[in-house]
Amino acid sequence: MNAHDSNLGSRAFGELADESLVVAYQSHQDALRFLASSLSQANGVAILQGPDGSGKTTIVKEQLAWSGRDTAVALVNGRHLAPRRLVTEMMAQFGEGTTVGDDQQLLQQLSNFLSRQVRAGHAPVLFVDDADRATSSALRLLNWLAALDARGDYALRIVLSGKEELAGVLRDDGMRNLARRHPATYTLNPLTEQETMIYLRTRLIAAGGERSERVFPLDICAQLHVRSGGWPGQLNRHAIEVMERIAELRSARAMPRIFVTHDGDTIAEYELSDREYVIGRNELADIVIEDTYVSKIHAMLKVYSNAVVLLDLNSTNGTTVNSRVVQKTILRNDDVITLGHYKLKIEGLPALSAEMDEKISASDTMTMQNLKDIRRARARRTIKALKHK
Repeated sequence: MNAHDSNLGSRAFGELADESLVVAYQSHQDALRFLASSLSQANGVAILQGPDGSGKTTIVKEQLAWSGRDTAVALVNGRHLAPRRLVTEMMAQFGEGTTVGDDQQLLQQLSNFLSRQVRAGHAPVLFVDDADRATSSALRLLNWLAALDARGDYALRIVLSGKEELAGVLRDDGMRNLARRHPATYTLNPLTEQETMIYLRTRLIAAGGERSERVFPLDICAQLHVRSGGWPGQLNRHAIEVMERIAELRSARAMPRIFVTHDGDTIAEYELSDREYVIGRNELADIVIEDTYVSKIHAMLKVYSNAVVLLDLNSTNGTTVNSRVVQKTILRNDDVITLGHYKLKIEGLPALSAEMDEKISASDTMTMQNLKDIRRARARRTIKALKHK
């Protein structure tokens, strides 16, 4: 799949991204261990803090999935959270249907459910994301819930997530019951520069992108790390901007194309958007030509900003361009490469300047790559392919 298709950025970092994909980093893993440990304690209250886009919701959902294996769990968003919605959402997610009644009746029903669960040895867990944005009345209800007990054990374990000031909210006089449970607090740390590179490339590959190191080379990863502060949410936004910019630049100039024909019929078309392409009979070649007259690793196309160079890689039967045998040549628009019984026509090339012609011809850095290097690269790709089978 082309690394620059129109939806790739959104699938990797935006609204189309797979919510089940989690790229763990050190602080993410530390936060999960913190939550698991806190919920196993007798007081059973934990506070997870971090700025917007720090990954709190992702971590909370992951812990929710683990906790839900053993007990009833509920996740409520704290934004503008009112008491009645808090109770009804808890009961719905706990699997305990509510009857129509006033607030006092709903609270009694919830209290009875929690007591039954504790007596059975499974105290439920309530996760409130963005708890710092809840209404004061909802916070007072949380404080009331924190005091519920059954036979001396707390009836509800609680995880609150929010911005850095969340822990300060619990020091308010109206939150004494929660404060008495001595909640543990963990403040998230951003990704390191190395973790940023892994994060960006992993999400791009998971979304179907290839050659992620070319979309996000080390220098771009370093820049995105600085711009985002290392926070996942900001990284996602800036990564989409980078990919959109790349797409704009590529669409601004015509991409050269290769048309593969056999007996006059076009059987394949390739847009030359990457830096190099290996042509050969081997299935791991970038452009596969299934012809016995074509070597497994036959030739290579090196794509520059204003030229495409064809290199024969010591093939058995040679490579011809416009009926002329070549070892290395700069391709011009409408040139026809012949490999065995197949023809490859190149289109969309810009006019070649005399300066570029001289530069490619004279530069040692643009001479044919050592065949052993090519074979080693092919071998690495073969090993990678075998590992994924």
